[in-house]
Amino acid sequence: MQNDSRLARTDSRPRVLFVAALLFLCGILCLGRLFAWHTVDRARIIAAGGFGTSSTDEERPNRGTITDRTGSVVLAETVMRHNVYAQPAQMSDEERAAAEGALTAALSLGSAEVARIHATLASGRAWVTLLTGLDDEQSGAVTAALATAGSKLVTLGEVRMRNYKQVGGAAGTSLASHIIGFVNADGVGQYGLEAYYEQQLAGDARVTRTERGSDGVDRVIELSGGHPGADLRLCVDATLQTLVEQEVAAAGVANRAEAVSVMVMDPFTGGVLSSASWPAYDANDFAATAARDPSRFQDPVISNVYEPGSVMKTLTSVAALEGGGVTTESIYQDETALILDDGLNKVQNADHRSKGTLTLRQALSWSRNVVFSKIALALGKSTDESARSIYSTWLKFGIGTETGIDLAGENHGLVNDPTRPLYPWREIDVANASFGQGLSVTLAQLAVAYSAMLNGGVLVRPRIVDAVDGVPVPITTRGVATSRKISGQMIDMMGSVTKVVPLYARLTKMPFYSYGGKTGTAQIWLKDARNEKGGKGAWDPNHYNFTFVGWIGRTAPEYVIAVSIRRGTPVVNLQGNILNNVESYELFRRVSQDLIAVMGIPPAATTGGLTSPAQPGVLEPSAPVADGLGGDLLPPRREESLV
Repeated sequence: MQNDSRLARTDSRPRVLFVAALLFLCGILCLGRLFAWHTVDRARIIAAGGFGTSSTDEERPNRGTITDRTGSVVLAETVMRHNVYAQPAQMSDEERAAAEGALTAALSLGSAEVARIHATLASGRAWVTLLTGLDDEQSGAVTAALATAGSKLVTLGEVRMRNYKQVGGAAGTSLASHIIGFVNADGVGQYGLEAYYEQQLAGDARVTRTERGSDGVDRVIELSGGHPGADLRLCVDATLQTLVEQEVAAAGVANRAEAVSVMVMDPFTGGVLSSASWPAYDANDFAATAARDPSRFQDPVISNVYEPGSVMKTLTSVAALEGGGVTTESIYQDETALILDDGLNKVQNADHRSKGTLTLRQALSWSRNVVFSKIALALGKSTDESARSIYSTWLKFGIGTETGIDLAGENHGLVNDPTRPLYPWREIDVANASFGQGLSVTLAQLAVAYSAMLNGGVLVRPRIVDAVDGVPVPITTRGVATSRKISGQMIDMMGSVTKVVPLYARLTKMPFYSYGGKTGTAQIWLKDARNEKGGKGAWDPNHYNFTFVGWIGRTAPEYVIAVSIRRGTPVVNLQGNILNNVESYELFRRVSQDLIAVMGIPPAATTGGLTSPAQPGVLEPSAPVADGLGGDLLPPRREESLV
């Protein structure tokens, strides 16, 4: 065992001592270096502590400014404001009371606002926002009051806000709120121009990356230069917009209506000088509207559809004149009732009477349903062919398709395509279509369609914006809707409407100016009501939709004015005699007079002397109107009679 090699020692004491000494020396060096880092090199290490780190920042530009057509009236701008913040969780009762008193005194707050601030401070939350959107004067007063009260846990912070500085024509509204829309709390445009031109108005952010080098110096690297938000100059005239908003608000209240809208448009360029609806809202306080009635954000002129009624008789007239063999003086026999579909349905005039023999011009002036039903049914050799003819005319004039206006939320309307086998048109459907029942349109579509009837036959695209960052928005057209000859005939016939019927003549009278148009009164179908036979669905006996689309100019059409009174409550509601406190054509006259004053349209030397067109040089169509364009299917109603 003693000679066993496995029991012999193989280590060396000197070697062990050497390794131990080496490890001890290394430990001493490490401790020394650590000591140096904590003492001699401490400042340098702290300075270089961020070596190799980086951060990315976005600097958003100010949102573009929106002005009216003059460029001098600001409708929307970005401003710097201050919010008031507090830390209730760290405040004593005395500090909360002092802060509440300071804010109340500085801003002369009302009892409701004081109660809200009191409740917010009593919440005990870590951070709260007490007030928003203070201007420089208010911020200065609050800062001084807080300093006096010694409220260190209440502070002010600068924020960027959208300001709609012009007061609207109705109480509690900002000017052109439906046109402009608003910017939400996240800085994103909602509705109107703010949404449609979001990318241009918002611009692009400047993106940078900050990197810290080994020397402790921060270096900024630009990743994207960005660009500022674009400014918009509108076709809208701020003075006219204010006056029109006042007019629609007054008419809405007087007629106990659900809504009233007016659109004023240049039929030759598509420029919209005014588009106003009542009720409107205050874009500066959009949160209150969102909580109370968010439906107010929708622009009724482009978003709400309704049955237009007899204003569509002008398009039926165009279809007849284009077919050949019909003139403005063609003779028709009016009747008390027109029996259709082998006796299943009938059409009557509003007064349930007949006016005997009438020309096309007279039938349009007196708005005879029976005559226009006959005209529509005679457009083809069969009911199907007549339906296709009237539907084709609608499409050419933009009915059933979006107008292309530069506003968010446009509706394309609802029309039935007679070429689709699901809902073939009967005689009653053709008759209804001839006088504007059985389809739904927007007021903007009517303004565009009438513009084509007045400007020589060109379907023009309406536009709100005249220039983006000073670059003019081009005038665009969508095709030829009809000929110049028929355009002239329609101008002449619409001029007769406001002269032949005594009530129209009296309420639209504007001596030494040329004007005309067409009325429309449509019943409202209540889907959930019970009719006299116990079935589902009935006509509303107390409310109607009233429309007037007309034109005004010195000696010929210069501007189109489309008027809509939705769910108006007439003061006289008799068979064939429905009267409002403010008629649609009376509102047309009031807006026309406002337009004449603002645009400085001089009177003609004498009355009459109609010439057409008023503005030469209408652009040729830049794109055809596609036959395939149309709205969604709207199942035809199967009433046995229509008044």
